[in-house]
Amino acid sequence: MRAVPKRLTDGRVLFATFLLAAIVYGAMVLGTLAELQRIAGAKPFDLRPGGYDFADATAFIAALGPDGRALYLWRQLPLDTLYPGLFALVCAGAIHWFSRPLRDPLRRWLRAVAPLAYLAALADYLENILIARMLVSFPDLPEGLVRAASTASMSKSVLTTVVMTALLIAMISYGARHLKRA
Repeated sequence: MRAVPKRLTDGRVLFATFLLAAIVYGAMVLGTLAELQRIAGAKPFDLRPGGYDFADATAFIAALGPDGRALYLWRQLPLDTLYPGLFALVCAGAIHWFSRPLRDPLRRWLRAVAPLAYLAALADYLENILIARMLVSFPDLPEGLVRAASTASMSKSVLTTVVMTALLIAMISYGARHLKRA
């Protein structure tokens, strides 16, 4: 089984997917996530790579108020149902694309890391489901739910960091190889 659909190793398809992912990401970061931070005076759960505890979660959700909770549930989370899959496709596809001309063992290592983009997406989807449950459960917020959501947030962050590091290594190696030829 291929970690990346063959079509996504086509540079044009990969670039179009990247543009779509960038638009969705921009809408979240510059739109809904920024608005949630403005309303609550603290970073939304999606932007807390180190996680959060029960007191932080309760304070944040309370500070959002009913309108902020509705914004999170009905605008931010729907956008964030698009982004993780796009992120995974773009990162895994780009790692494969940039690693094509590279030699083993670097190429093999990069291609072994590429599927972690899909695990990062799964962690993001799990985070979204748990955030939705926290928002709906408030004020009767179970501590176990907060711990699970925080763990999903941290897992997403770690996996995303590993994938982005591999992508950066692939891009630098690709660029260095092409500079040598010039």
